[in-house]
Amino acid sequence: MSQLTALIIFVAFLGYIAWQGMKNFQLRNLNMCIRKKDWDTVQKIADMATTRRFLGDYTCDLYQLRAYYLSEDMSNFEIKLKEMASKNYSDNQDKKNVIEQYYHRFLLKNDRKYASILLDEIKRLGDDKFTVYNEQAFHVMLDKSTEFIKPMIDEINSKQYYGFPLGVILFMLARQYEYLGDTENAEIYYQNSKVCFHPKAIYVPVIEQKINDNAN
Repeated sequence: MSQLTALIIFVAFLGYIAWQGMKNFQLRNLNMCIRKKDWDTVQKIADMATTRRFLGDYTCDLYQLRAYYLSEDMSNFEIKLKEMASKNYSDNQDKKNVIEQYYHRFLLKNDRKYASILLDEIKRLGDDKFTVYNEQAFHVMLDKSTEFIKPMIDEINSKQYYGFPLGVILFMLARQYEYLGDTENAEIYYQNSKVCFHPKAIYVPVIEQKINDNAN
């Protein structure tokens, strides 16, 4: 390897380290403001051109959305959410994940208004499989429907769903059996759904509470 090549590699490495350092600095600032509940500063930092250059539009928009949600500024939350839903990011899977996560937060809070807004955005994504189980979840949670037991069992047997979506389907089956007074089947499906979720998923505390209640 020539000295020039070695120098170029070294300079590139230093540039990478500096870039990562700036990204981590910006993220620490945003996280610190979130912990301090300094919502205005979160918005300002996330709007800075330098922050967006280092972290990207998606990450900055996500922090702004989170700040609106945590501060219960639902007017600006709704505006930001619709803006993100209509935006094209470098990886639109990110947008899909945001819509889904907040959608299920509002389902668990029995907030029909925002769940409906997000379900409309889910439908606009044009992913039929993604739409089906989310729409079913809406009717189970908010309308207390018990009409989706067989369709959801068929969806499980089709093996098209895994991870978070499969966990949601199993959770919704548990809910339907619970509505019908079948506590035995409800507990089985709650237990099975828990296995599908990440330990920090929003459904896990609800499932654990249900299991504990049944145990007592």
